[in-house]
Amino acid sequence: MNKNIKNIWTIRNIIMSIIAIIILSWAFCQNNLVGKIIISPFLVCASSMLGGNICILLSKNKLAKVFHYIFKFTFLLYVVGVLSYVVYYSFKNKEYSMLLIVVIFVIFFILFFRPQKKK
Repeated sequence: MNKNIKNIWTIRNIIMSIIAIIILSWAFCQNNLVGKIIISPFLVCASSMLGGNICILLSKNKLAKVFHYIFKFTFLLYVVGVLSYVVYYSFKNKEYSMLLIVVIFVIFFILFFRPQKKK
């Protein structure tokens, strides 16, 4: 019974990933270069989530782990880009209070990306 619930949850995630890919693909085609650059990491993340969930459904756990690492790397790359821009913006406009937000996000993402202990 537990495996059936896991499969239902995985199929739900696959459907959500497909919907996200469709919406992001449409938005990607409708935007200019800057918009495409902003949307690209989300499109890669949604695609890696789709691939990972399909692999989980097919019991290909090693390949699912590869998709998980692709998701983490792309998400990390996007966050580093956004935080770098916020640091640049805060120094350029002398709004140093924005650096507090950067510190909070850096702490959060250090906790998010540290290796997980196996139970």
